[in-house]
Amino acid sequence: MSSFPPVASEPVLAGVWLDSGARATLNPKAPAATGLSEVFAQVADHVGPLANKVADTLKSGLVQLFQVQLQNFPENLFWDFDYLAVATVREALGQAEPAAHLQRSFTRMADLQQLFGQGTPIRFRYVHDFIYGYDWAKWVRRAPDSRAGVGPFDWEFLTYMYRRGHELLALIEADDQKYPRLRSDAPRNPFGFSREPPAERAIHADLARRGQIPVAAWDPGAEPEWDHDYAQIRSDRAHALGYGR
Repeated sequence: MSSFPPVASEPVLAGVWLDSGARATLNPKAPAATGLSEVFAQVADHVGPLANKVADTLKSGLVQLFQVQLQNFPENLFWDFDYLAVATVREALGQAEPAAHLQRSFTRMADLQQLFGQGTPIRFRYVHDFIYGYDWAKWVRRAPDSRAGVGPFDWEFLTYMYRRGHELLALIEADDQKYPRLRSDAPRNPFGFSREPPAERAIHADLARRGQIPVAAWDPGAEPEWDHDYAQIRSDRAHALGYGR
């Protein structure tokens, strides 16, 4: 199995965040997000030993995803990759060519960051709704009989998100009422509550403490949940905390 190069004293090396301590987490029991080298190391504990080709693909995929996320969501607040890494590898290991499937998954996730981020007219501010499962839970709830077995980072859902991103671009081009063309440099916020950084931190930290996040992305052993109306729960908590608009 390959590993990240050791960087005991430097959390960011050549623009790549590797060790814990550099970035924030939603984990109520941890002071900082797990570094990428630790994320990589803990995958084998949850899915078993990795062949070298799969391990190398995971390593490069995590680095690629972090870098493209940082570029397209420079204001993103929380950086939990633990469950994403485990879930993506677990699906890949069930395929005929695990390394190739894993590479496709990471490439598609990187494409999603570019599609939904600051470089396109969609211009969302955070990756949080994807990483912490809000987009996924909403999608599953629309057709649970056919979607309940699809995980938040499975290829089927990633394919849906890619299609949805292009649907949003078409709506924006048509100056849709919910997704209009933006008239300023401000990030897009179609929600009924503030998503300014202080509000975003407070709302999601509150939800994490209450166990009301659909995907506990900081936990490599997480069990994602879709069978609650997490969008409404979040909206209700945002208003209760004084962040409605």
